[in-house]
Order: sequence, then structure tokens, then C-alpha cells
Amino acid sequence: MYELISSLRPYFFSLREIEKNVSLDIKIPSRWNLENVQYIASQYKSVGLKVQDKNDKSQLISIISVATEDGYQTVRSCAIEIIRYNNELEEKDRLFREKVRELEALFKKESLDKLKDITFIEEDGQETTEGLSLVGKGDAEGSEGSDQPQEEDD
Repeated sequence: MYELISSLRPYFFSLREIEKNVSLDIKIPSRWNLENVQYIASQYKSVGLKVQDKNDKSQLISIISVATEDGYQTVRSCAIEIIRYNNELEEKDRLFREKVRELEALFKKESLDKLKDITFIEEDGQETTEGLSLVGKGDAEGSEGSDQPQEEDD
């Protein structure tokens, strides 16, 4: 029980058994998109979600399943996923704002010529999702690409 509750702090609100169901209640910030929360809960076939209360600062949601060992584990897993997903979104937003401030500072101090050489695409033309860095552009020469598959030469 301690593990179930401690892994949900500071969002844990209550754990109840109502008839043959378990209801895990978490209080989450109102800025968290309720549609995202509902989508995550919908991925768990044996889970129901109910918004109990909502105000300007927080929303209280109940994650409901059958009161079995699996049901308890499922509501816990669902709550953890909701919390993890939304915390990651907030961290990405914070990081985005930080990087925008860094770019603003860079644009204020660097010359126009240096700024023209900055790109967020690797030199081979592929966009990257990991380890983005300011990579200098290669020269403008080279063959033009096509979105059509190429046939192999004999």
C-alpha cells in the first residue's frame, strides 16, 4: 500500500473501495489537458475515469477499476502514466521556452552571416530528434533530392 501511495506523491488524494470497485483519486493541476488524461485512461480497457471536482488550480479525478489485485495495479499504472506524461509535457514546454531565450540572446550577439549558417538539420539533410545542436550548413551545391524512391543501378 505504501508503495502505491508514495509513487503518486504529490498528486495522491485518496484510495477508496466502493462496492466492488477501487477508486484511486489524484489531484492534478488544472493546466493539465483533461483530454490527454482521458485518452491515457482509455488505453486501459478495465479503467473508468471520472472528474470529481475542478477549479482554477486543480482538478480531482477518480481512476476506477474492479477491486482486485489486478485492478489496484491497473489504476496505479494509469495514474503513474498520466502523471509522467503531463510532467514530461511541462518539462518540454519549460525547455522550449529556455531554448527560445538562448536563441534570442544568440541572435542579439552574433552577426547576420553567422546566423545564416545555423540550422537544426543535420548536414545529410535528415531532421534529427535526438541531440539537436546548432550545425553549420554545408555548401549549397549538390544534387537535388526527390521524394520518389530511386531504382537500384545494375
